[in-house]
Amino acid sequence: MKVLVTCVCVSLAWGVRAAETPDVSKLSEADRKQVGEWMSQRAETMIEAHKLKGEVQAAAFDSAYSTPEVAALRARIRDLQTEIEKVRREILVKILDVPAIHEKARKIDELKAKEQDLDKKIAEKINQ
Repeated sequence: MKVLVTCVCVSLAWGVRAAETPDVSKLSEADRKQVGEWMSQRAETMIEAHKLKGEVQAAAFDSAYSTPEVAALRARIRDLQTEIEKVRREILVKILDVPAIHEKARKIDELKAKEQDLDKKIAEKINQ
């Protein structure tokens, strides 16, 4: 997956840069070859930088790389994520009081009951 993302990023960057690339048709064969080599080196550099950036971002949550300050920030992130999840659950409970949503929730319950009824009929038919 990382390779795919890298390839897509490089392709997009290459496409954007290609629109900015000056016309090389006026260059000599040797100069075009040199520019091609530089473009290849630039692409390799971009790939390497993207890979390192991913490693640095992953290190933010890797306990192998830590300091007391980083550990405290990671703990804070966990606390905030827990709080966010709690608030999301509260919202889901309270949103059921909204009339338009209440009707949809009722419809979900009806559909679940129908699904269970159909499951029962299927099981009975198969087990005859």
